[in-house]
Amino acid sequence: MKLKQAVVMLLLLGSGEPTWAHGGHNDAFKEAAAAPTVGQVKVAPDVQQALGIKTAPAGEQSLSTSLQVNGQIQAVPSQSAQISAPVTGRVLKVQIQPGQVVQKGQTLLVLDSPEIRELAVEAERTRTQAQVQVTQAQSRVNLAQRTYERERELVDLKISPRKDFQVAQAELQQAQGDLVAARSLVKLSGALLATRLAQLGRARADGQVALLAPFAGVATHQEVSVGEAVEPGKILFEIVNLNPVWAVAQVYEKDLGRVRAGQAVEVVTESYPGKVFRGQVTSLDPTVNAETRTLAVRVVLANPERLLKPQMFATLRLVTGRTAQPVTVIPRSAVLDVDGKKIVYVQNGDAFVPTEVQLGQVSGKLVAVTDGVFPGDQVVTERAFQLRAQSLRGDVPTEEGASSQATDKPATEAAINTLPNWVWLLGALGFSTVTFLAGIGVARRGVVNQPLSPAYFDRVESKKDA
Repeated sequence: MKLKQAVVMLLLLGSGEPTWAHGGHNDAFKEAAAAPTVGQVKVAPDVQQALGIKTAPAGEQSLSTSLQVNGQIQAVPSQSAQISAPVTGRVLKVQIQPGQVVQKGQTLLVLDSPEIRELAVEAERTRTQAQVQVTQAQSRVNLAQRTYERERELVDLKISPRKDFQVAQAELQQAQGDLVAARSLVKLSGALLATRLAQLGRARADGQVALLAPFAGVATHQEVSVGEAVEPGKILFEIVNLNPVWAVAQVYEKDLGRVRAGQAVEVVTESYPGKVFRGQVTSLDPTVNAETRTLAVRVVLANPERLLKPQMFATLRLVTGRTAQPVTVIPRSAVLDVDGKKIVYVQNGDAFVPTEVQLGQVSGKLVAVTDGVFPGDQVVTERAFQLRAQSLRGDVPTEEGASSQATDKPATEAAINTLPNWVWLLGALGFSTVTFLAGIGVARRGVVNQPLSPAYFDRVESKKDA
């Protein structure tokens, strides 16, 4: 039985060639994989699924070419406002906190203004005086009205001269004019207060002034607290609308021919790897900076989730065209930075082979590969970092692996026992021949390499003397 197994092993080792899962690598990949690959990790299919390891084939397509520049996120000037104190007063309430999202017209804080109270007192005093004047004017009008009517009757009876009637008529008109003026004073007595309240937005005659958000946004830079006295012009809050925002970059003079208004732009940040914000070039500065030889380019970006923050660094890719020929592309999420090299894990059966790649053009979530992988190669797109960590410890064990080995042993023995006898005879003959030849070679090497004894030299010397 042992002889049969030995013959079978010799036959299996001497026949056939290993089959590799990545035909695109040709002989170069095959030769590199013939020896154990440093960092290679074997993971059973069930463990792959449990770990969430996902793969995707490397594709081949044309990518958009772009001009890449560094920039910064900025708030749109027309969408930011500083809320300052409109009057002298004291802070009664602060109803928002920095970083809080506010809606248009929402109350930010409430001030207590002595100025408004003084205006209210003055308006009340003016109204009272005007009402007294209205009463007096009304009395004069009534008296003048009776005098006018009496003089008219006397004139009709030709008892009183017409001149007296004309005087009574003039006095009545004068009294009526005074009444109209007095009533106007009543209306105007509160006009100054009403105008001032209207200027302040939402204010009350008791002196409380509510400051409102001019538009929806985020509150920043709170500069006051409850009970603090403020003067007109003191900055209290800043409201910034972060949807949309600007991405501003400096483009060198030599690249200005590749930039134009309306050009598509892709913006990425280190804060959100893999996420691409898209917009268009809206404006370019009219002049070049004489010192830096650059020109500012502004891109408007929609930011509904408010992920982009002012002063955040960003990379702008201004799309200038497309590659002339299709290139090999893989998802950017498949690439790992390992010791300054770009690594991807290529699947070969149950094994994942770390492969160094050379990257080219980046377009959205894809990146071109100039060397390392071929179209159709299955590369790990998710959880590649777990394979990297596991490669430092060894292959991932699996319970099914041990059971499969125990299961395959009886099957192998059964297959060996079913071979015909003539196969065993040929195998035994070949094995004996190989063993015989190997024994001769060992014997010859033993003779050739055996050191000469002193007796040998004595015999040689005795023959010379004879």
